[in-house]
Amino acid sequence: MNFEAGQRTPLVQLTPTSCLIRGECYPENISEWSEPVLTALEECLGNDESEFKVDIELYYFNSSSAKFLFDFFEFLEESAEGGKTITVNWRYRAEDDTMQEAGEDFEEDMSACTYNMVVAEEAE
Repeated sequence: MNFEAGQRTPLVQLTPTSCLIRGECYPENISEWSEPVLTALEECLGNDESEFKVDIELYYFNSSSAKFLFDFFEFLEESAEGGKTITVNWRYRAEDDTMQEAGEDFEEDMSACTYNMVVAEEAE
């Protein structure tokens, strides 16, 4: 399932084994945007695949989007506690201290998932 990037929303690609979120996330109505994404995530995590990989590379998100991310990570954590192997790669640009710190903050709440902080390569 693909959710195309918008002016204020990131690209979200979900498959039965992976999720990619990339871009900026500050939609006008966070619930309207996030509900279909979380529903699709729940469907993907409910499949029979034993492993699920998540790559998140956000350049900016606002406080409403932070709530979405907490909910998103909660779904992942619950699935990992249920036996699914979940790897989260939080990608950030080397010079972006804000995104690095945000990733570290989210990492503190994750115990059942494998969580990696990854310096993203700049697009050429």
